[in-house]
Amino acid sequence: MSDDAIAAAVRAAKRKAIFAPGPTSHDVACGRAEVERLLPHRDPFLFVDSVRQVDLEQEALLARRTVRADDPIFAGHFPGHPIYPGVLLLETMGQAGICLVHFLRRRTLEVGSDVRPADVRALKIHTALFLDAVGPGAELDVMARLVSDEGMTAVCLGQLWRGPVIAAVAVMEVYFVEAP
Repeated sequence: MSDDAIAAAVRAAKRKAIFAPGPTSHDVACGRAEVERLLPHRDPFLFVDSVRQVDLEQEALLARRTVRADDPIFAGHFPGHPIYPGVLLLETMGQAGICLVHFLRRRTLEVGSDVRPADVRALKIHTALFLDAVGPGAELDVMARLVSDEGMTAVCLGQLWRGPVIAAVAVMEVYFVEAP
């Protein structure tokens, strides 16, 4: 995808959802145990609580994240007016994107008991926009949509919703240490 196409996708993502569930969307049973089989992260750095819907045709998913009110990060990040750090919002969208790549590469709606986390590295943040603050106790809908998958790298568009408000939008690229 060209830089112009990415910019256009981000402009649209600032105004409307990047994933609209439809006839090809499926509810999935992907809770914490399944997410831990998809991602190499663990508490306190595992930011996807569950994956709720996957659409293999739209190449998109909807995940969920609850920002704990007692998260120690709030003690020092804008004391008196706690705001969840943008870099952790980026990580949340990136983790959802890695989950999406699993479903798309395997063309499945399940996370088998034999699945092991992909060995990935952040490669590039193409764009990151923080449109509204996320505070303690926020319930976030995390959307991810595939932009491209070249085998060793994948690019996803991510979006965070806090209720009816778009809180953040980003385009990120990851490197898969072991190609599929």
